[in-house]
Amino acid sequence: MASPDAPILLDTHTLVWMATGDPRLQRIDRTALLDPKRDLLVSAVTAFELADLQQRGRIAMIESLDFLREHMNFQVIDLPAQCWRIAAGLPPIHGDPVDRMLIAHALTDELTLATADANIRRYPVPYI
Repeated sequence: MASPDAPILLDTHTLVWMATGDPRLQRIDRTALLDPKRDLLVSAVTAFELADLQQRGRIAMIESLDFLREHMNFQVIDLPAQCWRIAAGLPPIHGDPVDRMLIAHALTDELTLATADANIRRYPVPYI
């Protein structure tokens, strides 16, 4: 279990909801997201997914990750190389390989994952 001040790793939908003020953000502990003692982090795998969704027109948000980073005070962090091994060993609860890589990243770096995805929450990963 992650400590209450562990850095928070943002799932893609959480990042989009925060950027757009989407009311679905209420599904996630906003107190933790706004806690100045907790760093907000975006995995390189989430950065890729956001760019891919934007390029394919799957989300309406046009702001770049760099723009969001400047205005939302988060850091983009590299995906540790060993994440592929952890992701490959996860049970097949979630069919999305990007989400399994994000879970592996949170587990590897002992981060709390900010997600409303019910399938992700079934894994043994700390989440808000």
